[in-house]
Amino acid sequence: MRFRKILLLCISLVISCLAFLAYERSCYNIVPKEELVSIREKLKILTPQEKEDLTVFIDKAILFCQYPYVLVGYKPMSICNVTLNLEYLDVGCNIPFCEAIKRGYLVWKKYESLFPQKKTILTDYYLSEIEEQKEMALISLKLCSSKIEEHLADFCEVLGRTCKSSEILDILTHPEHNDFHAIMDRDRLLGILLGFGRNNAYLYEQIRSSYEKPSTKDPLGPLTNEWPYWPRKWRLPGFACDSTTEETKQLKKHYQKARRIIRWTYFNRDNLEVTLALLTQP
Repeated sequence: MRFRKILLLCISLVISCLAFLAYERSCYNIVPKEELVSIREKLKILTPQEKEDLTVFIDKAILFCQYPYVLVGYKPMSICNVTLNLEYLDVGCNIPFCEAIKRGYLVWKKYESLFPQKKTILTDYYLSEIEEQKEMALISLKLCSSKIEEHLADFCEVLGRTCKSSEILDILTHPEHNDFHAIMDRDRLLGILLGFGRNNAYLYEQIRSSYEKPSTKDPLGPLTNEWPYWPRKWRLPGFACDSTTEETKQLKKHYQKARRIIRWTYFNRDNLEVTLALLTQP
């Protein structure tokens, strides 16, 4: 009799846990099954090798660099690097890994028209044309526009002229523009666009400057120290910050909420299909 009671209690607990998990997923999953089916159909045009290469690219480059935080609408922009000429890699680099990333990137460029983006733009540009090293930026049009408008004075100061936020967003989405690198090469502006907070971005820029430091002691530290407790691709965005400010505290809460959405959206699903579904959402 006692064993039966314990068994019933265990069954009850399991059912309760499953019900809670189902409720959590229904609240935080933002990619319905129908969208995954649509992506799966589009992927049939790829050869098995192309699909494998694209999967590696998504898993090792895109997800590794916190792109999901942009895809779920909580981060203005994320960036990652791709080296196309492997002869220029440093000694000790993982050559097979870099080759797989390169192949996946080339597959994406071949088929990106199959996956039109509406709320985000995935663009690339050369960091070094000689070494054929590219940086890929995933840009949330809505969030970047909002951040530029909020900190318009900073952008105008760096560009040396009065600009509208729409003009700056146009520069950001067109790497061939003459002022593109003036924005991307400035730590303060890049930090704002990456969602690190204006105060944190400003302090970081000042500390890196050789002629002006806010204090003799570096006030910046990591947003959180989650290694090794979280898989790398699901950790909170990593950046230097002043942990004592309200800005940083709010950013941490903001990204913790986003991670919950990301985890349940990707949970027990194909990373490639979910990422492409998020990219193509209206």
